[in-house]
Amino acid sequence: MRALIIVSLAVLITACSSAPATIQHAPGADLQLKQVSPDIEAHIGEAVRWGGKIIEVKNEQNYSRIQLVQFPLNRYGRPVESSESQGRFVVKSSEFLDPAIFTIGSMLTVYGNISDKTPLQVDQKTLTLPVIDIIDSQRWPVNSASGRPYNPKHDWPFVGFGYYATGSYSP
Repeated sequence: MRALIIVSLAVLITACSSAPATIQHAPGADLQLKQVSPDIEAHIGEAVRWGGKIIEVKNEQNYSRIQLVQFPLNRYGRPVESSESQGRFVVKSSEFLDPAIFTIGSMLTVYGNISDKTPLQVDQKTLTLPVIDIIDSQRWPVNSASGRPYNPKHDWPFVGFGYYATGSYSP
């Protein structure tokens, strides 16, 4: 009976998570962009979990490419926008990635394998960026000041009275 309760709790907790397991947990090596950038070819084929802000979406005939500015990930695997970016990277998908869904400025976390490198001209500087073939991804909605799912007890525009009060709507 005890084992049944423990298994039921584990299933319930797992079912409540919104992001895929590949996004929530870093791969074994947990390579960072700053480790890969100096010698991209040495890391081809290795799995990474990186995230950042979408700055460009391009759809070709056979694939889609998204360019991201890298940001550190929080414990949920969500990128946290800060001044601590390690640079840029490109993700590639054989599926069509609709620019109306993958909008510029939105946050994205991807899990995939480093497959190639590509040159990029930014103003007068030429950068060489790693290309990641997407295996799994998570778009993060912007729905609260904290960046986490909306909680009426602790997020604006609600103002509460007392520790557990839900308060009233404050436009």
